[in-house]
Amino acid sequence: MAKAYINGTGCISPQDSINSQWFFDPVTPPSGDYYNAKEPSYKEFIAPNLLRRMGRAIKMGVAGANLALQQAGATKVDAIITGTGLGCFEDSERFLLAMLNNNEQFLTPTSFIQSTHNTVGSQIALIMKCHDYNFTYVHRGFSFESTLQDALMLFSEGKESVLVGGIEEHTPNFVELNRRAHKFKTYDPAIPFWKSTTPGIQMSEGAAFFVLGKHKTERSMATIEGVQTLYKPKSSDVILKKLSAFLDSHGLSLAQIDVCLMGFSSDVNFDVHLKELLPEIEKETVAAHFKHLSGEYHTASAFALWTATKLIEKQELPEVLAISDRKPSQIRHVLIINQYLGINYSFTLVSKC
Repeated sequence: MAKAYINGTGCISPQDSINSQWFFDPVTPPSGDYYNAKEPSYKEFIAPNLLRRMGRAIKMGVAGANLALQQAGATKVDAIITGTGLGCFEDSERFLLAMLNNNEQFLTPTSFIQSTHNTVGSQIALIMKCHDYNFTYVHRGFSFESTLQDALMLFSEGKESVLVGGIEEHTPNFVELNRRAHKFKTYDPAIPFWKSTTPGIQMSEGAAFFVLGKHKTERSMATIEGVQTLYKPKSSDVILKKLSAFLDSHGLSLAQIDVCLMGFSSDVNFDVHLKELLPEIEKETVAAHFKHLSGEYHTASAFALWTATKLIEKQELPEVLAISDRKPSQIRHVLIINQYLGINYSFTLVSKC
């Protein structure tokens, strides 16, 4: 399978990631037991006549895509692929509440039309006037990884440039319902995510987009060598064997990985395999994590990919990300090991151009 060059990125997250000069300092903590995305002034990215009709997920997606396209210096792409777990949740909720409050009468169609998961990709295509391949993956914790796998296959089929992205949003009602179900817990900065002994996560939201190219350009920052997913692995030994085979297929060993970004979520029930895997990782390479900055959501791996790209671009591992005491002398290969709810596991290999 072909590899992909990352030529442009755009990230909206709970941190100041929209600022191209930000490099994990300062860091914004969550609002108790959940994170809110730091949204930009959308007037800079979206025409006012379109902006007033858009939900938050659409705004974040369009703005993130515009940032990535601007950085890549691109005005068109051969395909647009988006991934999301919940889709335009705010519009879905708004439409359902309107049905209840109005006894299913006098409903406006806007929220219904914009409630579908593929709305973000469609809006980007309409604005760009892109009539090519457009696909949205709704694969829970594999949603973003599926966009990357699709993009790599498209490059094998002859496509030259692909815009990929992961988008997620939450609403006050969504947060409150999950809080009542005891799925959340208040963030405690004194307890590292990988040492947590209690259940509960900090739910979050965000959007990260990437302009991928088949060929290297002067704007290329890193390459995506490959992606692999695992569904409900039975043990950490199974994960380690799959990981070794994955790296071997790319001519690498774990010792040749400079930084391993691990998707610890701070929920003791979901992190069990990663905790067991951590000693093996630290024997061979430098371990780091990212969800204490992004929070947990279906497409948090998109934030991880943006983080990996920044590490390669800056050639530095910030202290706030580090798990291991030692630092890498150089950053040529970054391995992302993500997990979502202890069910969806994935490997993403990112390398220096």
